[in-house]
Amino acid sequence: MQISGININGNMSKTQPVSFKAMKKADFRGIDFAVVEKFKAPIEKFDVIADFQNWAGNLVEKIKNTNFLGRQAETIAQRKGMLKDWFNYVIEENGAYTKAIQLLILSAITKNLGKKDDNLPPTLNKGVLADCVSDLNKELEKDKKVQFDFNKMYQNKLRAFYSEDTKTGESGTKWVVIPSKEHDPENFEANVEKLKSLSHKVWCTKSFNAEPYLRDGDFRVFLENGEPKIGIRFVGNKIQEIQGEKNDSIIPLDYLETVEKQIKNENLFLNYNAKNEISRTKELKNTIDEIKENLSDAIKNKDAKTIFNYFGITTEVTPNKQLIISEYHQPSSTISYESLGINENFLIENVSKILGNANFVDSNIKSLTNLEEIGGNVDFKNSNITNLGKLTSIGGNVDFSLSNIKDTGDLISIGGYANFSNSNIEKIIKLKEIGRWACFINSKILDLSSLEIIKGNLNLNNSKVEHLGKLKNILGDVYLGKSNIKTKDFSNINVKGKFFF
Repeated sequence: MQISGININGNMSKTQPVSFKAMKKADFRGIDFAVVEKFKAPIEKFDVIADFQNWAGNLVEKIKNTNFLGRQAETIAQRKGMLKDWFNYVIEENGAYTKAIQLLILSAITKNLGKKDDNLPPTLNKGVLADCVSDLNKELEKDKKVQFDFNKMYQNKLRAFYSEDTKTGESGTKWVVIPSKEHDPENFEANVEKLKSLSHKVWCTKSFNAEPYLRDGDFRVFLENGEPKIGIRFVGNKIQEIQGEKNDSIIPLDYLETVEKQIKNENLFLNYNAKNEISRTKELKNTIDEIKENLSDAIKNKDAKTIFNYFGITTEVTPNKQLIISEYHQPSSTISYESLGINENFLIENVSKILGNANFVDSNIKSLTNLEEIGGNVDFKNSNITNLGKLTSIGGNVDFSLSNIKDTGDLISIGGYANFSNSNIEKIIKLKEIGRWACFINSKILDLSSLEIIKGNLNLNNSKVEHLGKLKNILGDVYLGKSNIKTKDFSNINVKGKFFF
């Protein structure tokens, strides 16, 4: 390509052409090369790598602006909420992800969101995502044509994440200062590896973000008996953020004093964001202290009825002195029963029925004990529940993903959709009916066993299911993809919808 040059007098010159050389595949490495191949990038139109990144950025914007419609209104609402978290983090919050990396991630987590199904994007875990990007880039650096499925890689790492520990190889309780490239340029690579090894598994500095963050500023990690509890990230000479084990921009209350003491001892400076984090945490502590005081007698006497009522959960006492409650959830998005000194296991042990929704995300309940029925939706993600107790019926949707539940126990019916993807459930025992779609992507279940009817779609893509058990009716479509099950296995099953591969 040639354009006319401009001479020193500002006039156009026909004798001074400027030449640009179109990029070639050999100019791309790692994830960039994978994106060029996967998305058929028009590299002949690119003169520099910035052109490629701009092109990728345009595709990212198209994904962000796509209205991911679904089969039901509830599906659309859930997709919108979950994708908002993904878009905010990948595009806006994580400065280490180039436009090409953003495109690879977002295209993968949205690729199965069709208009005629109820599939949901995976749960966002920043540390797992960073680890996935880092590992993939290393593989592609070794072999640029390696075959991969980013969505499957992420889902597998996500499930494995919850069985990992947080050991760092250290054993002490101390603050560790890891200097930035500016403060220790000679040992920068070693310090990056040190930050990775000392980071909590939920922090993105566990892998991909360690290098760019350490270029921006120092990093401090507080270890308690060798386990990372607090991470402090600097940009320049000011603290940018303070994170705990949940990576939720709230300093764990148990470590607020430790953080403030360290800031005072070192005379550290905080930027606006870090000041807000500390302010929010102090406000939260005051709120929790007030609730503890108000509920002191109820907590002491293990008065579940009074505790539930305090948080707006209505109760009814049955003749045999069990409780029927309107719903179940943590006191708020930032306050847990644990933070109030309340044992959730005693809260739930005499509950026989939950009329509405039950949110057990991050719950410390071990067993549902005497609970027999839940009328609404149920979310078991990241909970410590290992068995369903006497539970026989769930009226709404249920999400078993990333839970510790091993089998469906006495559960007979699910009124809404059932998400078994990325769950630890290995056996279906008495379950007969699923009222909407059933998803088994990356599940451990081998046999559908007692299941007789699915009133929506059945998704077996990337599942381990080998036997359809007693299944008789599927009122929706069947998604096989990479499945052990073949269409011939449905010869004795009434399938109302279509097969997709």
